Amino acid sequence: MAGYLRGKQAGIQNDLSASIRPELFMPDYQARYGINSQISCFAYDPVQSLLAIGTSESKFGAGKIYIFGQRRVQKVLQPPRPTSFHSLHFSANHIVSLDTKNELGFWDLDTGARVGAQVVAGNVASVLVDPMLDWAFIGLHNGDVMAYDLDRRSLSRSFRLPNFWREKDPGARTVALTCMAMHPRDVGKLLIGYTHGAVIYSFKQNKAVQFLEYVVPRGAPGGNGAGMETIRKPRLTHALWHPSGTFILTAHDDGSLVFWDPKDARIVLARTLKTVGIELPASSPVQPVVVEPYTKIAWCCKDNCDDSGLLIAGGHPSTSNENSLTFIDLGVTPVYATSSWQALATYFHGKREIPLTLPPGAQAVNFVLIPRSSPHFNGAQDPIALICLLSAGEIITLSFPSGYPISPTNQLHPSTFFVHPFITKVNVSSLERPRWLSMVEKRDQGEPLLKGGAEGPRPRKRFEERTIIQAAHADSIIRIWDSGHADEIENAQPIQVDIARALDRYDDVDISCMSMASNTGEFAVGTRTGEAIVYRWGRNRFHGRTEAPPRLDPNPKGLTDISSRAEPNLKEGLQPFVLYEMVMGPITAIKLSNVGFVAVGSELGFLTIIDLRGPQIIYQAPMTDFAKQEKRGSLFKSGHRRSDSAPQKEWPVEMEFGVMTLDEDKYSSICCFVGTNLGKVITFKLLPAPNGTYSVQLAGVASLDSKVISLNAIDINTGKPAAATGQIVAGLREGRQVHGALVAGKSLHHKSRAEIATMLTFFSSPII
Repeated sequence: MAGYLRGKQAGIQNDLSASIRPELFMPDYQARYGINSQISCFAYDPVQSLLAIGTSESKFGAGKIYIFGQRRVQKVLQPPRPTSFHSLHFSANHIVSLDTKNELGFWDLDTGARVGAQVVAGNVASVLVDPMLDWAFIGLHNGDVMAYDLDRRSLSRSFRLPNFWREKDPGARTVALTCMAMHPRDVGKLLIGYTHGAVIYSFKQNKAVQFLEYVVPRGAPGGNGAGMETIRKPRLTHALWHPSGTFILTAHDDGSLVFWDPKDARIVLARTLKTVGIELPASSPVQPVVVEPYTKIAWCCKDNCDDSGLLIAGGHPSTSNENSLTFIDLGVTPVYATSSWQALATYFHGKREIPLTLPPGAQAVNFVLIPRSSPHFNGAQDPIALICLLSAGEIITLSFPSGYPISPTNQLHPSTFFVHPFITKVNVSSLERPRWLSMVEKRDQGEPLLKGGAEGPRPRKRFEERTIIQAAHADSIIRIWDSGHADEIENAQPIQVDIARALDRYDDVDISCMSMASNTGEFAVGTRTGEAIVYRWGRNRFHGRTEAPPRLDPNPKGLTDISSRAEPNLKEGLQPFVLYEMVMGPITAIKLSNVGFVAVGSELGFLTIIDLRGPQIIYQAPMTDFAKQEKRGSLFKSGHRRSDSAPQKEWPVEMEFGVMTLDEDKYSSICCFVGTNLGKVITFKLLPAPNGTYSVQLAGVASLDSKVISLNAIDINTGKPAAATGQIVAGLREGRQVHGALVAGKSLHHKSRAEIATMLTFFSSPII
């Protein structure tokens, strides 16, 4: 009879499984966030207030172009073949791209389609696009310059400039084009930079009108002090105009910055970042140094284009520990017609130098300025901020010219969060919709950097719960935001918490785990140094405080009120509430309940349960206390015991709170389930005490044969989660019972394959 029943059940299961097909579980819509590969270039359009980011082809994915605007406005431009993008340029409602395969692309921002393309015969060294012209100038590595008609989407057959430096010096070898720059006030002049010097080309006269060649005389130190006994000609790397077109700057591979008078092709001053007059013979020998190459230089100006300064990436001596951008504030330009050569040279000494500090160990590869409104002056008029690409592939946003870090929260699209800086830990929680809609952070911040674009229409699905992502970054910042359900995201504003400020420590901060309560919105964070921090939503009573918060003494294995460590510019949001210094190794698991409890587990095998109503610690125990507690009883049937002679190290990895009836109890109670790396599932009962507090009792231990990877308490009558919520816990006083089951997922190790599968194991209450 028993065999017949088993066979009948197997038949029913096979019939049910036959209707489960993979296509039934395919998503209707996938919302993707993040940058698919390493960032290689970017561009900003102040008129449309859009940011474009290009990526390179790698093992993570092919190159793409991302267009970001306000809130969640995003468009992804995908090339027809795998490639890496070298540069991007805005032109009206189009994007001009250049990839590493020397293909020029012309993209429509409205449709996202590539409406024009041109494969250039030759190695492209530079592309120049001006907001007032319908032409893109293409500079080839061999020195030739061609023009691409953006209106007709084809190369001009009648325009091609030769290598002017070869015409000037036919004996010069390996003359290559490095850069191009259009005169900011005269569309008839083009500055072309070659490795041997710079040339000013006049469209009106159809010829090169000036040649600028930097020659360091014998005895002059030059940029690096090497070879002072000889005449040197350092190779040119950058060439750009003064915002008014009065002067020209050329940068060279020896670290020299040379300012020219374009009318007479005369050097006004040559300098490095720290030293001036390097083109003049020195009175004493100079120790040679190795200078980092300049990666990018921008000649910025205020609303008045004669009030200018230089923003420089690179150029530091290799022996220096500086890893910052340098802004040389030149001030108001002297009147050229009435100023002496000495006055002009003194002007290029600069009024002051401002370092824009980068993260430790990082180097600036590229940057893009964020002007207030004007696209002219090479996108460098009246900038308020800049976005810098670092050597590690991360980006950082800085105010200009002060260099203060700007958080991308509520400023940039969530996809940029993934590289601003890199994400080290991610957790996903379900939060009730009314709770999330009320969590609108109020923070002191400047005007948005991106205000362009229009969000497409989305259905308003009104899910009961929102999928909330918590992303921990390498700079100890955690950003929390709604990922959406292919619907209209009603509260798209991200939330930010600063773990380093809550710990009052800005080094050795590594986030190991996170948990968010689905009803209350409370947030808990664990670190690898053994601290657990709990945040609560509320107003900041320390808002606007300028003095440092009071120093708090260490409190090992105790709780500390850290509300005074709230961010001073945060009016309302997630505020630091309590700090638990567990000091028992890295925090491996942390779980917040919706009824005021938090469970914390550490790698050294320690478990703590905290009642946040006090707050107070109501339970502490090592995992060794449960080594011999495996017995029949409680909610579980015990599994087989391990036969290993030496005890293995054990610690919590998964936790869950629920409400259900255990064993032969005639009542339901709040339960805390703890799963370990060795497969134990430990059950605790949280019972109210006469003094208004709660006590914790061990209810039982069950053992699986591998690591627990998930715990979910369900109501067996409805199939819904048997969650510990305020409404359900309030019903316990009236004698209501929840007949539940715990679904435990464990890792399944196969002998022939190194993979992990998930197996469901049901532990049923006695009524089943």
